[in-house]
Amino acid sequence: SQKENLATNDTPSKMPKSQAVNKFYPADFDPKKHKNINNYVGQHPLRERARKLHTEGILVVRFELPFNVWCEHCENHIGAGVRFNAEKQKVGNYYSSPILRFSFKCHQCGGKIQIETDPKLCHLSLL
Repeated sequence: SQKENLATNDTPSKMPKSQAVNKFYPADFDPKKHKNINNYVGQHPLRERARKLHTEGILVVRFELPFNVWCEHCENHIGAGVRFNAEKQKVGNYYSSPILRFSFKCHQCGGKIQIETDPKLCHLSLL
């Protein structure tokens, strides 16, 4: 069967077909009752990243620093372009634009660093 795949210019897959297309549904799954596979399993589509979404309104996102920052706790320099897993939270509105706060920890001391969007002035503020 691998020769047939190569003959049709397809690369042979080392994964079983149920994993390759990611469309496995258990025998007791009822689409009318569960609507989707996430409801059947009982988890959010974003899984662990959305663990605080319903209780505190916080989503974990990958955040890249747009400018150089110095940690106020350990005075460590963190360069622009360094990526963190940050907690994104909506803290208010400016007219219809949301004001977002990104919170993450310093990679050396664990001190909390927060950056907030400012739609009125069209920039980011370090808190």
